Amino acid sequence: MTGQRTIKVVVVDHHQFARAGIRVMLGREQEVVVVGEAENGPEALDIISSQQPHVVIVDSALPPFGGLNLCRKLLERSPASLAGVIVITEAHSDELLLRAVRAGARGYILKNSPVWSWSTALRSVASGDAFLAGSVTSRVFTRFTLLPGYDPSNLPNELSRLNDRELQVFRGIAKGLFNREIAQLLAVSESTVKACVSKIIAKLGVRNRVEVALVAFRLGLASPVRSVDSSRRPRRKPGRPRQEIGSEQLYVATVDDSHPGAAAPVDCRGNGR
Repeated sequence: MTGQRTIKVVVVDHHQFARAGIRVMLGREQEVVVVGEAENGPEALDIISSQQPHVVIVDSALPPFGGLNLCRKLLERSPASLAGVIVITEAHSDELLLRAVRAGARGYILKNSPVWSWSTALRSVASGDAFLAGSVTSRVFTRFTLLPGYDPSNLPNELSRLNDRELQVFRGIAKGLFNREIAQLLAVSESTVKACVSKIIAKLGVRNRVEVALVAFRLGLASPVRSVDSSRRPRRKPGRPRQEIGSEQLYVATVDDSHPGAAAPVDCRGNGR
């Protein structure tokens, strides 16, 4: 332990077995010492005041006033020794993550995260950095890049029923990508993408992939193609109708298309040819 600073930790969780499990897990780290446990907010404040920990691990569902309220109280009191609070949760949600960050949390981790993730979180927060569990980070990038300035607490109602994977596929459709291209980007099978597309169509209450793209366009999640080289313009299947959505032309891949030459042009200029 020479040259290593001891990291003092207080664990706050209303489940005794959860606290015991966290204590055992952290006990394997040589420089980590659990100096206290609490099962509710008031008890936690007393222990934190007396033990002066470097890191506090807080269950988001903590009674009686919630783990995030405890974060806020600690942020207001600013104990001299405290480097940061790590919020733990059994199930991730974008709204919870956003609320945790706003409450002053410096770390956010799922309870079923691997041991190395807990260890990294502790060291990161103790040294003044922030930490998000790897599985959460991928979701954050997926959903926060849906729109510039995207706020997960303000997701359009029409998309609120879509899960993370379906939002990824939805975004691909909005970009005019084909199933094969979306599958390559997401590192999944094309059949998985097709299944997601079917679920998206059902959840949005539309009839086909083109109407999914129209929803994306209306919500501002898809950009129209302002100019298309006629020599490169995808050919339209005979009898395929054009749909009007504005002053531009939007090209989207249809549900069953598997090659770029089969993309369907949607006339957005109001004067279909």
